[in-house]
Amino acid sequence: MKKIIAFVAISMYATAAFSEDHSQHQHSDHSAINSSVHHSHGAGEWMFTYQYMQMKMEGMRDGTDDLSDQEVLADFMVTPTDMTMEMHMFSVMYGLSDDLTVMAMLPYHNNEMAHVTRMGMGFTTRSEGVGDVKLIGLYNMEKDQGSQLQLKVGLSVPSGDIDAKDDTPAMKNAPLPYPMQLGSGSWDILPGIIYFNSQQDVDWGAEANAIIRLNDNDNDYRLGNRLEISGWASKPLNSDLSGVLRVKGLLWDNIDGNDSRLNPAMVPTADPDNQGGKRIDLSAGLQISPVNGMLKGQTFS
Repeated sequence: MKKIIAFVAISMYATAAFSEDHSQHQHSDHSAINSSVHHSHGAGEWMFTYQYMQMKMEGMRDGTDDLSDQEVLADFMVTPTDMTMEMHMFSVMYGLSDDLTVMAMLPYHNNEMAHVTRMGMGFTTRSEGVGDVKLIGLYNMEKDQGSQLQLKVGLSVPSGDIDAKDDTPAMKNAPLPYPMQLGSGSWDILPGIIYFNSQQDVDWGAEANAIIRLNDNDNDYRLGNRLEISGWASKPLNSDLSGVLRVKGLLWDNIDGNDSRLNPAMVPTADPDNQGGKRIDLSAGLQISPVNGMLKGQTFS
């Protein structure tokens, strides 16, 4: 029986933003930068955001057990050894009213995955380009002094490439496995709910987000649905600096269908039954919020 295999991940997150007017949102100046709550804006207010994320994945696991390259190669012809994922996210947000904010998000991905074969040959594949555009609406269901409850509804547009290719020892210009593709190829619904509470010394919140795939893509598969539940707390250290702690649980399904161009016995990342999983992430970081309207920070997990 083939092992359920997943990478071990370390990530870094940073963001910078400029808002036309922060006067209505002073309570959230120290909210976590990787929370959606700070994206709620007053009527007529614009916000432009650039985010950078890098994730480094090394080693393989069967559940919580570490696997050596030799153990993976007992079942597959090739094993990944590490993967680096970089994402540049460009966002624009606009307040249609004091309770409804709309946003558009455009990601740009740069992926690199290193491999080794049973014969000991190493090689690296790469993919780069625009990902799936996301259109999102945030509605303030309840807003009291110091607290806020938001409903999120979004749509992911299949603008990312699902035909990324690169050279491998077995084939020139070979179709790359599922994690190296730049988009889902499907129309996806993005529901979510967010709660935020601001106290004098600590801001905290929780949110739940999901990705629901609506259709098979042009390569006859559908990525698994995804559920993410997280909680975070942020404590100001001075007028411009705060510390952030976040815990996040992830659950995602295997791929439904398969890309007929991929051989699932070749490498774990080409096996549609090896793509699901569950994970808990704990991250801590610093956030800088200068008074000139720029928001910068970074988080390590």
